[in-house]
Amino acid sequence: MRILYPCNPLESQEPDQPFTDEFVAVQQLGIPISLFAYDDLSFGDFKPRPRIESGEAVLYRGWMFNLTTYQNFTALIGKRGGIPVTSAADYAHCHHLNQWYSACADLTPETVFLGTGSNYLEQISNLNWDAYFIKDFVKSNTDAQGSVANTPEQAVNIIHLIEQYRGELEGGVAVRRVEHFQPQSEQRYFVVNGTAYSPTSGIPAIIETVIQRIDAPFYSVDVAQTLEGQERIVELGDGQVSERKMWPLDRFVKMLAHMG
Repeated sequence: MRILYPCNPLESQEPDQPFTDEFVAVQQLGIPISLFAYDDLSFGDFKPRPRIESGEAVLYRGWMFNLTTYQNFTALIGKRGGIPVTSAADYAHCHHLNQWYSACADLTPETVFLGTGSNYLEQISNLNWDAYFIKDFVKSNTDAQGSVANTPEQAVNIIHLIEQYRGELEGGVAVRRVEHFQPQSEQRYFVVNGTAYSPTSGIPAIIETVIQRIDAPFYSVDVAQTLEGQERIVELGDGQVSERKMWPLDRFVKMLAHMG
């Protein structure tokens, strides 16, 4: 297996700065790695260095792609003779909330999905919830306003802020019923080919339930505990574009090594 990392835009021989530590650690384990210019993909230009070997499994670790760009990315990997570890369908299944939600609806906060440009105020008002967590199908709002709204009007304002600061609503709008979690209880786990990995040692039971429902080669699962101590899924994500969070670097790269 070969791992692809985006290169530094100013120095094509070096990984992009946020991925340097991981790149070096993976390299030290002897896993084949290549760099490519992330921004060049928008022009259909994909020249990984070193090149991908014919028939080689290829895993990506880097910045997020929208679904169309990731589909094009996997096609470019295929043209170079590689086999993407995560197909475009698997990427979408774990990356977009609306695609994994139905399989895990009883494990995660109640969510309603709204089409882009629909009557947000009317639809959110009809929910009549105490509070609303607003995001698109991938990300929440990073503006100072945050993502939690106490009124439908505040919720609509957050939607507009996401559009303003990010330039688009990826997929559509997700309105999630607010659940209150214990402070500092959220933890990220990864699943590799049906096996769960923890940053410490234990694997919560809810992860094993998710594994039975989500069939994808590499994804992340964020778990938090409610004030009553119940385990809940906060988010799923494609493992390739999920940050390590609090994971020790050596533990994370050893997990990647098991994929090969």
